[in-house]
Amino acid sequence: MQLTVSDILDVAIKSEESSCKFYKDMAAKAQNPVTEKVLLKLAQDEQDHLNYLLWLKSGEPINEQVYFDGFEEAGELYPEMSPGEVLQVAMQREGAAAKMYRQMADIFKKHPDKQFIFERMAREEDTHSAAIAKMMEQF
Repeated sequence: MQLTVSDILDVAIKSEESSCKFYKDMAAKAQNPVTEKVLLKLAQDEQDHLNYLLWLKSGEPINEQVYFDGFEEAGELYPEMSPGEVLQVAMQREGAAAKMYRQMADIFKKHPDKQFIFERMAREEDTHSAAIAKMMEQF
């Protein structure tokens, strides 16, 4: 099976769309205003990633087997969850996203200009995880 850069970016785009929608939907259902604020910030971060990936999309073929996982395993959010519980799920999602972007960076190791982009995205997800961990100290 031959994949293109466009195919791989489609996976990332769907992931970011899913995460953005997930955080927005949960923010609308959140019963705690702090939880809502955190979720809206995470939704905006995911929207920023989505916009960047849409800009990057091209059609360069690659010959790699690709499998991305982790988002479904991060857990569900429920409106009655505390901010700390929401942040725990958010941290798992950010970790899954970082893992996905590192896999993408590895796929593009022969293309440093593209590898750099995915390494940057992974670092941003790590930064989100660190910010969430800091927020969790409050709960």
